Amino acid sequence: MDLNLLIEQTAQLNLSCDKHPQCFDEEVSEWISNNCPDWKKPNVRKTYMIPPTFHDIQPDNRGDLTEKRVFDTLEKFGGKTEQPMFVVHSHKFHELFQSLEKGSVKNDDAYWCRGETDFVIVHRTLGIIFLQVKAAANKTARAYEKAKEQLEKDQESLTILIKRLSTGELRRKEEKKIEQLGLSETERKKEDRKKQLILKELGRKVEAEMNTYPGFVVMPNCPRDKAGGRPGCFREDIDSAEHFEEWWQKNMHRAEEFSQDMYELMAIWFVGPRVLKESCLLGHVIDRNHSKLIKLTMDQLGIMTGDVPKQDIAGPAGSGKTWLLLEKAKQVAGKLRGNERILIMCFNKPLSLYLAKEFQRFPNVVVKTFVSLLMDICGESVYLDVLSDYEKKKLVDDCVQKLMQAYSDPTYKYEHVFVDEGQDMYGRWMDLVDLLHADSDEERRYRWVFFDNNQSVHFGSKYSIPTKIIKNAKLMNKVVRNTANIFQCSQKCLSASVGAELAHGIVGLPVKWIDSLPASTQWLSYDYYLQKGVELVKQEIADLDSKLVLRSDIAVLTSDKNEGFDVGTELARRFNIPVQNAEQAIRSPDRSCITVDSIRRFKGLERKVVILFDPPLDDEWSMDLNYVAMSRCFCLLIIVTTREKRRSYEEFTLELREGRQWPHY
Repeated sequence: MDLNLLIEQTAQLNLSCDKHPQCFDEEVSEWISNNCPDWKKPNVRKTYMIPPTFHDIQPDNRGDLTEKRVFDTLEKFGGKTEQPMFVVHSHKFHELFQSLEKGSVKNDDAYWCRGETDFVIVHRTLGIIFLQVKAAANKTARAYEKAKEQLEKDQESLTILIKRLSTGELRRKEEKKIEQLGLSETERKKEDRKKQLILKELGRKVEAEMNTYPGFVVMPNCPRDKAGGRPGCFREDIDSAEHFEEWWQKNMHRAEEFSQDMYELMAIWFVGPRVLKESCLLGHVIDRNHSKLIKLTMDQLGIMTGDVPKQDIAGPAGSGKTWLLLEKAKQVAGKLRGNERILIMCFNKPLSLYLAKEFQRFPNVVVKTFVSLLMDICGESVYLDVLSDYEKKKLVDDCVQKLMQAYSDPTYKYEHVFVDEGQDMYGRWMDLVDLLHADSDEERRYRWVFFDNNQSVHFGSKYSIPTKIIKNAKLMNKVVRNTANIFQCSQKCLSASVGAELAHGIVGLPVKWIDSLPASTQWLSYDYYLQKGVELVKQEIADLDSKLVLRSDIAVLTSDKNEGFDVGTELARRFNIPVQNAEQAIRSPDRSCITVDSIRRFKGLERKVVILFDPPLDDEWSMDLNYVAMSRCFCLLIIVTTREKRRSYEEFTLELREGRQWPHY
């Protein structure tokens, strides 16, 4: 039965529209068309998650975690098998149930059918599919029966909805026809009785149609052998997109194909309440998540209020070390006495420019890179790239000796010293810091050293941080600056000994993999590889533009500086996309420009959206660099790579990493 032919629209006009009054259907259809291009075309096979991100969760909430597993599996399955469907998470319904026959129901016979469906799938060919998720691993029978009851309400609610919409439209047509015919009172009553019979028959057909829409209990924590032969989707079926595909093929069947008109109608009905109630535009989702991620955390507050003058602070990227350094140094800068000075030292030049800009209103705050400080002390230019490891260490030794000889010279003395990126320094840099810090017994003079206890990405060999400092360092192991999806992706690169944990329940957008970059071969020229790669990046930027993401919120990061220059040049020359490197973006930020630079130079900086251009995912010894690259991102991480490199990264395990003889800090 083609029920959609009886339904022309699903709601009243929206008179608040600025342009012209729109009905619910038009408003939602316009939103879907803008955000899900070509969704009405029968040959387009794509899965749309509504909303595009899983809601914020509490890490200890088993129900939320279980639903997220199902959300992730549906998203991966839909993308992998190109299912033409909308997956609507957490659909709330409330339908008033009453008889279709006019005047046959008393007021106390009507009731509201209310509830929430965990997942509604609107599939182009299979129709409406309900999924109710239960986290229970034990008490299977009770949880299963409760989910079955919820599924019955889901289907009853949809039945009521279709009856209401179809009979409402039929009534309007019949009443209009009677008015046009100009019938007598007797003839009107006869036509009315005929209409009631039609409505009754329609109701039976609606119920028959609704029985073809399946509903399933999903229990991801319950193995099938504990389910007592009950039908459903269990742990074995949901543990991977491949296993879910097998389950889907066994359970999803329909005698006749769902009509295109009904597909569009149901998409509008189920998608509408989510997208009109809350903004699902990618740009808005990113901004909303970013505003949550930059809030102060208890870990940071504890260190701020603990107020220990001299301490070493360790933590992984995303734990807010640079943010804490900024806030504490500003607090101290506001209370300087006389000619007191603050030294802030880091390794990367772009980060030093960012820090200097933050402190430009404080004349007694000096921001230096480690190398520029060495040049100031030794009195000559230093080209780091041409120095061997031994020469670098000797340079630091020479500076330490000079400071020891000029110990009373106030030129090199600072009452307060803050160091970021300590893991990237080399030689006797800790001795250098102690000599730069003004010798004083005053408890109010600060010397805070921040370092990442997982990585070091400067050129050359890794240099050690003394074991004593590592053991006594204050730990900031709660990651707060990345979403859960980004943290989960970067965990492969994160040493288990770091003990990093996510400090929030902001799931965020899924990591987007673009694995169609041509694989490197002896016949593939660099120019061709660059051209194809930049085309992929350009497509992502165009998509972000259409979804209201500011270009200044986007960074494209490459494995090395030269490649970054080439990518930026190609984007500007071929596609007229304005670009800046990291330093330019700090010195003269332009909202129309995206930032293009190397991973190393961008270290310590962050963006809402990061596009990684062919990172070294297949190199086990570059996992530190991959970790830095991924953790530069607040909200949306896009990885442009080859299928081979993606597979290598997915197969990489922490056990493999821990088994290597990695340098110890």
